[in-house]
Amino acid sequence: MQKVILLVVFLAFISISDAQSYYRSYDHHDISISYGLFQPDQFRSVESDMLDERFPTKRYVRDEYHSTGSVFLTYRHMFRNELFLWGITVGASSSNCKIYNVGQYEGELKRQFYTLALEWEYRYVNQGTIQVYSGIGLGFTYGTEELTPPSETGLPVGTGNISTIGYQLNAVGIRIGKKFGGYVEFGYGYKGIVNLGFSVQLF
Repeated sequence: MQKVILLVVFLAFISISDAQSYYRSYDHHDISISYGLFQPDQFRSVESDMLDERFPTKRYVRDEYHSTGSVFLTYRHMFRNELFLWGITVGASSSNCKIYNVGQYEGELKRQFYTLALEWEYRYVNQGTIQVYSGIGLGFTYGTEELTPPSETGLPVGTGNISTIGYQLNAVGIRIGKKFGGYVEFGYGYKGIVNLGFSVQLF
């Protein structure tokens, strides 16, 4: 029985090795633009210094959340073995919602976020027109916010800033194409849970 198990493991290893044969393109510069949905701001607490100052009891909540999604421009450089990539990305996202404090409507909150981050990627399938990969990104996210209260209250517009660590964890990404290709990524972070993009690979 042990010999049978060892044989199965050996054959599986050979199959995996064959499946992970790599296509060498010699195009080591990747430039992409992407659009992402479901950014972290949608799931995090709405709290901020500006809102805490406006509502000291901190009993405010948000409702009717809407986001424009995120747009990112990314450059990645492939190592010679075409397994690992590193790069830099810059992008922005925005959202708006209504703020209620103890059940009373207090105004519309608009937020904008700008992110600059370094990214690393590992390809475990690279077969010509199909690449499958996972990756991480780490950087800085700077946000601005503006609370516009109802006109009848006579209260001034509240403004503030939000600074956080920006990160992206890509569980899996799939790119289809050689020099020109489209891709989809599934993860969590500044690019969202679902990120769709188009990339060009050069020299």
